[in-house]
Amino acid sequence: LSLEVQYFLQCVACLGSSFTLETMLSIWKHQTMFGTRSAASKRSTDELLDTMVKEEYLETPEIGNYRWAHDNVQQAASSLIDEESPESFRSYIGELWIREIDEDNLETCVFDIANLLNTITADVANIEYAKINLKAAEKAKNIAAFDSCSKYVSKGIDMLPENKWDSEPGLAVKLHSLAAEAEGFLGHHSRMDSYCNEVLSQSLIPTLEKKDVYLAKLHRMANAELQYVDAIKLCLVILKDLGCTFPGGGVVGLMKALISMRKTVKMVKRTPTEVLASLPVVTDPFKLAKMTLFSRLGEWAYLAGEKFLYLYLLSTAKMVQMTLLHGLFEWSASSLSALGALSLFVNGDVGTAQYIGECALQMQERCESEAGKARTIYVVHTFLFQHVKPMQSFSKPLIEGYQSGMRTGD
Repeated sequence: LSLEVQYFLQCVACLGSSFTLETMLSIWKHQTMFGTRSAASKRSTDELLDTMVKEEYLETPEIGNYRWAHDNVQQAASSLIDEESPESFRSYIGELWIREIDEDNLETCVFDIANLLNTITADVANIEYAKINLKAAEKAKNIAAFDSCSKYVSKGIDMLPENKWDSEPGLAVKLHSLAAEAEGFLGHHSRMDSYCNEVLSQSLIPTLEKKDVYLAKLHRMANAELQYVDAIKLCLVILKDLGCTFPGGGVVGLMKALISMRKTVKMVKRTPTEVLASLPVVTDPFKLAKMTLFSRLGEWAYLAGEKFLYLYLLSTAKMVQMTLLHGLFEWSASSLSALGALSLFVNGDVGTAQYIGECALQMQERCESEAGKARTIYVVHTFLFQHVKPMQSFSKPLIEGYQSGMRTGD
């Protein structure tokens, strides 16, 4: 192979298993800077790519897109990279790539870019590289690749400056929070505690920004250790910091919970269906944090036993009230279905329960997230509709709910 083709293959080998013509054009135009031995290309990028296709190194599944004919071919091309400085070559390709790519196209190739930038072995503080690793970690988390997520956030944290909590507190919190969550899912509890403690020890960081770290800690308490009471206590402390207090337990607490539930049922009945159908989607971080904590509190209070029943009633009522007052959350439909079941058990009003159940299903259809879909369908058809609809009609929705639960782990 000519020197020109060898350098071209080296560049292509760094772009992942597939790439676009646009990406290769943006990288190869800097080819004179790849090494002291390289000379200016005598052939265009299109000509070189056509040669690679004819030699069956590459394939073109569609116009403007290329992929390696086989993984071994890509590995062979990678072996051409100078053994004396392979990391610097790859990191330089990553630098060129991130410099040339626009924000809209970053999502599709963020893993490849992060992997190239992370080949730098020396300790180096670079905020932009840390942000790329954060994006890669978030994408890895969304596809449940927690091991990869952990590696990306760890590398991102290493790229932060020593005074990160003063110069880049927002970025530091995001990376540490994501690291804690990933380590928690991987079962690395000591590492998770280390990340959590570092964030929680920052007195200048507000509680709202520490939310994800708290959630990781709560998830471990409740789901890994089954310490529901401890999780409830911590959740109440966090909610108090956010300005939301709950009454004490006992008879007084239960009576307040029942009164709140009855008021909330009346609020739902008085709200026109067209208003329920046009509720805006809530985007305010403060309200989203409270709603998430309410949902966790209700779940753990339900599992903790009769002593905490009042908290389950109160958290359900508060979630529905927030929906009616502020708009649609991902847990709005499931909380509304739970309210319908509670109103049926307490008041025995089948008609009201059916109405609330219908509203919950309509609300669920508007939710982009599937987080509470399985729960909504299960509660509505198991507790509310069994009194008014034939059981044969439940098969299709219950199967849909089961499939949703399998996708979300609910």
